Amino acid sequence: MKSNANVIGIIPAREGSKRLKNKNILPLLGKPLMAYTIEAALRAEKLDRVLVSTDGEEIARVARRWGVEVVKRPAELATDTSPIDESLRHVVDHLLETEGYQTDIMVIMQANLPFRAEEVIDKVVARLLETGVETVATAFEVSQRPEWMKRLINDRAVPYMEPTKSYRMQDLEKLYIVDGAVAAIRTDTLMRTRGDKTTHAYMGQDIGLELQDRIYATEVDDEDDFRIAELLLLGNKLKSKENDAKGISPV
Repeated sequence: MKSNANVIGIIPAREGSKRLKNKNILPLLGKPLMAYTIEAALRAEKLDRVLVSTDGEEIARVARRWGVEVVKRPAELATDTSPIDESLRHVVDHLLETEGYQTDIMVIMQANLPFRAEEVIDKVVARLLETGVETVATAFEVSQRPEWMKRLINDRAVPYMEPTKSYRMQDLEKLYIVDGAVAAIRTDTLMRTRGDKTTHAYMGQDIGLELQDRIYATEVDDEDDFRIAELLLLGNKLKSKENDAKGISPV
């Protein structure tokens, strides 16, 4: 059921990627990388609008070709060190100033994550509306433990954390990382935290997690990531064809 809240989807996609040039519009099995995120956003029923925030003209053209709105991001918000939350606030401010459009909830979806579970965007928004938390974000359970990690000091390995006597995952408290696939944030929280540079401060203090498989956190930042994503997509297509041949409906 649709709420009375104005919910917008924002896909940040700046031009200046360095490790993989033009990554957001690189063709991945026949369509631009960012198109996978756009298509998932357009399928979501709980998003009233979908916008791409970018400083790049070619990215803007691709976004419009795929049927979404574009908000031109100022150059000072599109550098390597520009906080992602400032680009989100810019979109919210832009809509208010140019259209008088009041955003109640904004849903950020990173452009370089091509995999999303079906209906996950709607699930995240619905959970935010139902629970009253400040943010709901997708996350996955980590397997690389900080308790076992080392730092290098004077060319010597030093424990990153207080040493633990446990070397079995099942003996340790479960830890999760916000993965960037989907995060629904209340606009008042986003605006209230302006200027706070603490990690994830823009999400507020009351955060719910929508746990998902790590595959949906597959992020494309370099050539190796790109090839992995390509192989995963090919595998999905092959599996889909096999299921069709067997008469198996997708779950």
